Amino acid sequence: MLEVLRGRDLTEVLAVVTRYFGGVKLGAGGLVRAYGSAVSAAVEAAGTVVVAVWPRLSVRVAYGLAGSIEGLLRLREDVRLVEVAFGPAVVFDLACADAELLVGWLASQTAGAAEVEPAGSLRVEL
Repeated sequence: MLEVLRGRDLTEVLAVVTRYFGGVKLGAGGLVRAYGSAVSAAVEAAGTVVVAVWPRLSVRVAYGLAGSIEGLLRLREDVRLVEVAFGPAVVFDLACADAELLVGWLASQTAGAAEVEPAGSLRVEL
């Protein structure tokens, strides 16, 4: 079972096979093949995703800029918008592939008016 997962370069995965019959008819080699094929079939049925850890940012902008910035952020493939909070200003909670690049882009889009703070990291499905 583990060799099937290793052979497909899968990490952070759990494979469980339940054996209902306790006999010895399959033998050790038969059990290895049966368990391996069960895991292989399960991986094929479930599919796989690539996960990356992206930096998370908190971006604060004035209401006048919020609509256009939100629209542009949603178009970017290198940004995942987690939440938008409305208070005295609009705060975008987001994750991005390259924080430095996004901070520069936000500065150019808002004429330097966006306030950006690091907010940890986020696991993102690519």
